[in-house]
Amino acid sequence: MATDREAVVWTRLGGMPRRMGRFVVTDRECRFTYDSDYLAAGLPGLGVLYPPALVRENTLVWQRTSSFDLFPQLQAHIPPESEGGFQRRLILRYLERQGIHPDPGFDTDWQILLIAGHGGIGHLDVFADDDTARRWYDAARPAELFPIGERIGFSLKEFLTWLDEGAEAIIEALGPTPSVGGAIPKLLLSIPDSGWDGRVGLPTRGPSPGRTDVVLKFEKATYPGIAELEALALDLHREAGFAVPRHWLAEVGGLPAIAVERYDRDDRQAPIFTESWYAVMASGDRTVTSHYSSSYDAIGRAIDVSPVPLVSEPRESKAHLLRRLLLAFATGNGDLHLENLSLVQRGDWLGFSPVYDPTPMRAYRRHDLLAAMPFDGYGDFDEQGRPIGFETALVNLAHNLGFRRPQLADMIDEVLNVTADLDERIAALRTLPEANREHLQRVTRDMRGRLQDMLGKTGKA
Repeated sequence: MATDREAVVWTRLGGMPRRMGRFVVTDRECRFTYDSDYLAAGLPGLGVLYPPALVRENTLVWQRTSSFDLFPQLQAHIPPESEGGFQRRLILRYLERQGIHPDPGFDTDWQILLIAGHGGIGHLDVFADDDTARRWYDAARPAELFPIGERIGFSLKEFLTWLDEGAEAIIEALGPTPSVGGAIPKLLLSIPDSGWDGRVGLPTRGPSPGRTDVVLKFEKATYPGIAELEALALDLHREAGFAVPRHWLAEVGGLPAIAVERYDRDDRQAPIFTESWYAVMASGDRTVTSHYSSSYDAIGRAIDVSPVPLVSEPRESKAHLLRRLLLAFATGNGDLHLENLSLVQRGDWLGFSPVYDPTPMRAYRRHDLLAAMPFDGYGDFDEQGRPIGFETALVNLAHNLGFRRPQLADMIDEVLNVTADLDERIAALRTLPEANREHLQRVTRDMRGRLQDMLGKTGKA
């Protein structure tokens, strides 16, 4: 990289746009410094491990690696080169239309960041400079809502085959819409606050009475029935007592979709402090290089030993993590990784976010894994060379999180009660193919059977 690159970080935390600080990227490192005015505001900062009150005027330094060129909180704004490449293709096509042709690698990532680094999930907005930021925030009047089918219609099907014509149709209708990462095509949009009625607009940038921001996810041919599956999983988590965003099943241009209210916005559509556990763990542990390369045990340890408090209520947070994992086992969600777990801050309270992306991905054989991350040695061997089984690993995980076996049994009992009719609910899914339904039923029956057996050993069965 011949010259240093500079950009600015802004935020709407506190109800108004303000600059948080600036960062510089050199050949070897990324450096971030909070603005003095921002320090005086008393607001949350870049990440939970970088509180402004502790960092003050000191410059934070991140040594660049093959996994992270930037602080993980900033790197999260660059859609990765993942399967399908939906988000990157959309933005790169937009850059082409602007006559911008960056070199492969970090040059491309940097251009994508300047285009897509604002308005996304979370409280951080990245811009090339302050003038660009002010212009963007000044255009805060909500865009007109329009019926998505009338403007885009069938071209959505073309879009989902990754054809340029499809990308052009989206861009012409919506502009360079910020989007989030993942294998499933997603767009950040706004809809009427009353709920989905087929009308959409660009995401909000300021106070927007009568609007709510959503993530609109379209179904890909490789994952038939996934919209209905996600809706079912969200419903189950709500019934289990978790905070869950509103959601609506929809059909757009003949394609199944689901609109999920954004958990990173308050009731006025202002951002709240949001950070994925991937960013938290990668910030504190350089061995974390992907959203799978940690463990549930490690999250619990981080909560216990971090010199900077990661949550307001450690025991409640560890119970949340354990209950999430138990429900993932029971529902066939083997994809509970670091990017599907986040922190949010509301006032002085900091803890786990509402549930998002809890889809039972084990319905699809290519994702038929018990868990996305290890837990207390499951599948490994103990010191005597004996394999560590599911029950032993789960009991040990609960113990390491601070819960004895009777407390674990109570949590298992709750999960089994919530999922008692899961077979019937899976059978009732209209869009999930029969083979996938039957496979998911077998998987979840087996897992609930394992959990039931554990209850029997405590006398609760």
